[in-house]
Amino acid sequence: MWEEKKIGIIREVTSSSVIVIVDSEITNLQKKIGEKVYLIGQIGTYVLIPMGKVYLLGLVSEFKKGDMHEGDKVLQRYLMTVILIGTLKKGKFESGVSILPTVDMPVFLLEDKDLKVAFSTFQKFNFSIGQLSLFENERAYLDPNRFFGKHLAVLGSSGAGKSCTVSSILQKVASFPDTNVVILDIHNEYTKAFPEGSQHFDIAALELPYWLMNFDEMIEMFIDQRDENASTQISALQDLIYASKKAKNQRLADSITIDSPVFFDINEVRARLQFLDTERVTSGAISKEGPYFGKFARFLVRLNSKMNDPRYAFIFKPKVCIDSESAKGLLTMIFGLDGKSKITIMDLSGIPFDIVNTVVALIARIAFDFNFWNPNRRELPILLVFEEAHNYLSSTREGSTAARLTVERIAKEGRKYGVSCMIVSQRPSEISETILSQCNNFVILRLFNPVDQSYIKRLVPETFSGLESAISTLRQGEAIVLGDSTPMPMRVQIDLPNPEPDSSDISFFDKWRQKGAATEAGDVMERWWRQHRS
Repeated sequence: MWEEKKIGIIREVTSSSVIVIVDSEITNLQKKIGEKVYLIGQIGTYVLIPMGKVYLLGLVSEFKKGDMHEGDKVLQRYLMTVILIGTLKKGKFESGVSILPTVDMPVFLLEDKDLKVAFSTFQKFNFSIGQLSLFENERAYLDPNRFFGKHLAVLGSSGAGKSCTVSSILQKVASFPDTNVVILDIHNEYTKAFPEGSQHFDIAALELPYWLMNFDEMIEMFIDQRDENASTQISALQDLIYASKKAKNQRLADSITIDSPVFFDINEVRARLQFLDTERVTSGAISKEGPYFGKFARFLVRLNSKMNDPRYAFIFKPKVCIDSESAKGLLTMIFGLDGKSKITIMDLSGIPFDIVNTVVALIARIAFDFNFWNPNRRELPILLVFEEAHNYLSSTREGSTAARLTVERIAKEGRKYGVSCMIVSQRPSEISETILSQCNNFVILRLFNPVDQSYIKRLVPETFSGLESAISTLRQGEAIVLGDSTPMPMRVQIDLPNPEPDSSDISFFDKWRQKGAATEAGDVMERWWRQHRS
């Protein structure tokens, strides 16, 4: 039995991999076992190395021809580089290896039935995201507790299938009674994928009142740190906001801090700052400038600009969230605490791009703080999905850093408080390394950019070595899945979502070939002027 599965012997051994010489009689790189023909040397396939009562499991990461000296002859032989990824012991799979093989040990094919043993521990969860690409009718099983609870990154070039992958994964948990997922949807793609059990909020229509911001977020929004009076502005703003919060919330006055999410009147704060900025002090017959005269001029310009900008109306001109008590209803709605929805889709497509960072920072920080103070946080794990994350979680782009700093904190501390991240991006090299380095699970779809490929190689476990060359040749919707939730690195064809998100590309050529609906400039301009897309 074992002899018909033998494919070679070990030539070299390192601390994490071995090089295998394929048997010379194997010329067509195929082996027939029973009724099935197995291919030898395909990147991403598995091999077995018996070690007494245990079996080492290896992943083929490289396959080539090399010179072998036999006496005076130099022969060309097939060579496989195999990464050691785990151990099969007493019918159970364990990640990692505690004992290494030696040179000249035999190496065997991994049959389908051997693969079932490796997955047996993970099958108990009955959670599979797709089919193993190189094994017919074999499902890819994961540990969903580790998959969703230890931060996850879904990475792939445009058109590789990220939106479909995210939709497929979330659809598998959307029907559970206590699922709690918040999707920050930049392009309004996901509403179509979740017609039931979800709620859709157009951020431009939803109120996220200014008083839910913490003080650091207000500083970033209002204060120009290059202003020579910045420190004075920060100090005065802190004093006035704190005083207003205490005055407007007498019941909570003893426990309020500058960061407490309670109502204060920003118009009163602005009026007081305007007074200080123009105050003149009279002493006898002499009138002179007050101590803050002219120090808030640039600050007031920024504040007035934002408060009068209709794009910021959902922050600065709330009609419902006009007192502290209204926060209870707002957060009940956002996190689906009334049991009416499992997936909350925050549609950011209707707001200008320069506001996206502010909104992402606010929603993410509210989710973290909410569960930080929630005594039942273990009963309310929240998954935050950051779509097109490279647009606002970059450590290199100039501009607002609020979203990046907030998500970095969640990446480092969120799991303790039941808040996890799913980072979705086509440009992983542009995302803060602090965030991606905290991800314990990766779903890597097709990536063409060599910079992104190299970046991924640096971040993911050593068992990924050799597989990075395959990510540019993956099919649409096919991914390499690895991390704490997987028994081993896997090449998986992700299940198609049903229904699919609204993320398909426009077929230019097909549209050009036939007459379609007419576009009226007047209609477009009216929508543009009124900021109404649908």
